[in-house]
Amino acid sequence: MKKVVFQLMAVAVLFTAGCNDKNKNVTVTGVSLNETEIELLVGATFDLVATVAPANADNKSVEWLSDNDDIATVNNNGKVTAVSAGETKIVVVTSENGFTNECKVTVKPSEVTISIIPDNIMNNVPDNLPENPAMTFVKNMAVGLNIGNSLDAIGTFTWHSGETGWGNPLITSGYIQALKNYGYKSIRLPVTWAEFMGPEPDFIIGQDRMNRVEEVVNWIIAEDLYCIINLHHDGGEADRSWILPAADDPDGVAEQFSKVWKQIAEKFSTVAPDKLIFESMNEVGFDKLWNRYGGPPNNKAEAFRILNLLNQTFVNTVRQTAGNENRFLLIAGYWTDIILTCDQMFQMPQDNINDRLILSVHYYTPATFCIADNPNNSWGYRYDWGTVSDYNNLTSDLDRLKNRFLQNGIPVILGEYGVTLRNKDEESRVKWMAAVTQLCLNYGICPMLWDTGGEINRRAPYTMRDSLKDVWEAIRIKKN
Repeated sequence: MKKVVFQLMAVAVLFTAGCNDKNKNVTVTGVSLNETEIELLVGATFDLVATVAPANADNKSVEWLSDNDDIATVNNNGKVTAVSAGETKIVVVTSENGFTNECKVTVKPSEVTISIIPDNIMNNVPDNLPENPAMTFVKNMAVGLNIGNSLDAIGTFTWHSGETGWGNPLITSGYIQALKNYGYKSIRLPVTWAEFMGPEPDFIIGQDRMNRVEEVVNWIIAEDLYCIINLHHDGGEADRSWILPAADDPDGVAEQFSKVWKQIAEKFSTVAPDKLIFESMNEVGFDKLWNRYGGPPNNKAEAFRILNLLNQTFVNTVRQTAGNENRFLLIAGYWTDIILTCDQMFQMPQDNINDRLILSVHYYTPATFCIADNPNNSWGYRYDWGTVSDYNNLTSDLDRLKNRFLQNGIPVILGEYGVTLRNKDEESRVKWMAAVTQLCLNYGICPMLWDTGGEINRRAPYTMRDSLKDVWEAIRIKKN
């Protein structure tokens, strides 16, 4: 009898233990993917499958994440969609215990030909912008180009650069004609005067220099093109540059500024007031006092005050010279930077004639793409461009100009823009240049590409780079 009772008790214990095992939660110990590396064309999709371990785990739910939605997205079911060229990672995370796994995704450009300029850029045309003579003037300038690293070249106290010192040949009339034949309507002719300037108190510019600049200007005007001349690396950091010391001596530099511009204005006083534009200076700001990364508020106000002073001095000086009473004048923004120039501390000068002042800004954004050509660059580097956020950022930057200046009847010239040729995806260069060019035209802004001879060769037959040809084929210019 005792034996039977013992057996019954053993069965009860086993039964109870079996019931407890069935009620015990089976926890997650890991997760795997059906693929750890995939390659897709833009627009293609792929289904990633996550397998949670162990197979009898009670909670098999997971979350899907993309490291960069601009390159590839993933939905709640693991479906990956390729958005734009590049590399990213898709990560799966278990809801229980947070185990992860990842798949490397490489997206390549679609083999299907698509428009270089997206519709939201091509068709983005602001409504109801004011009309006045200056706004119309800039629209008529259409698309322009800089003849960079020629008349703007500058040497040192011991080495005289001259026009050819930075590697380019002398500018020729044939080259100007080639630019016109390519479709350009406007030429920015950067000029540095510092090497050819005499000592104080008069700062007399050498006649040979004046005559050479006049010769090139006349070639441009003869082709019925618009032309801009300025003070270029006079505002730089070379040995002979002289504008930046205004941070310490604003009145002294303003006096020199006036004397230099008086000579230039008088020299060109009879040259095509409806075609030749004077630009106050190039890229000037006073980081010695303040920069966007910090500095006392009072120093910021002083830095902007000095730039405003120089621009006002420029306008006053030119207007006092016979023949320039109605000439269109181009006013350099603070560092010609869009964000800094849209700061309320920057002010356009007063003028004694309405609708003859134009704002000058430059655009090399994002700098990690447009300027940085070393993949190991300390402040960042990008090989390509063209994501949804890239186009949105471009539109946002031009909207700043629209809201601060264009809507108030102040026209804008984008005096420089471009992308370095080294270590960049050529298709992305085309996308960036085409988008900037088109959006500027849509906004009534004249875009002027910065070229030092890499986009269009300075020697006959003046060959245009294929990527720039692609830009010209992509843009749409509204006929006047």
